[in-house]
Amino acid sequence: MRKSQEVIGLSIIHLQTGRKLGTVSDLLFDERQKLRGIVLEEGSLFKRQRFIPISDVVSIGRDAVVVDNEQPSPNPQNENWMGLYTGQKKLKGRTILTNSGYEMGFVENVYFLEEVGTLIGYELSGGIINDIREGRKWLKATKPLVWGEDVLIASPDQIEVKDAKI
Repeated sequence: MRKSQEVIGLSIIHLQTGRKLGTVSDLLFDERQKLRGIVLEEGSLFKRQRFIPISDVVSIGRDAVVVDNEQPSPNPQNENWMGLYTGQKKLKGRTILTNSGYEMGFVENVYFLEEVGTLIGYELSGGIINDIREGRKWLKATKPLVWGEDVLIASPDQIEVKDAKI
């Protein structure tokens, strides 16, 4: 299991040449909450973002992401995919509600299984003061949440909430 913040910021290295292509700036998930690709940021002064499909990723290591395609595409193949930081529907900061109307908190990070690319959980914040006083929560989803226009909706019988370490 990987936390999104452990992957964002890693170098992206081409397997055959050993060349650094850029750094991971975001992760993209589809409507079934499967990891579909990585947003690569390249350049120093004039940064530009490009897309690497998950099929081109050889491994996501502790210190780098290794890929076997040296030519990232300029745009993701599906613009409905949701990133943690990018896109019109970014995950970070979105509210998670239960289907009974109870507000669980705001998304800070996501957890995914890198081997299969499935999003399995969300790190929730209740705000800075609440995070300091009570700590963040970890919401584990047994089934994908509903990714609505403005909020994410969870069914209470399909989630498990635990304390998370900040």
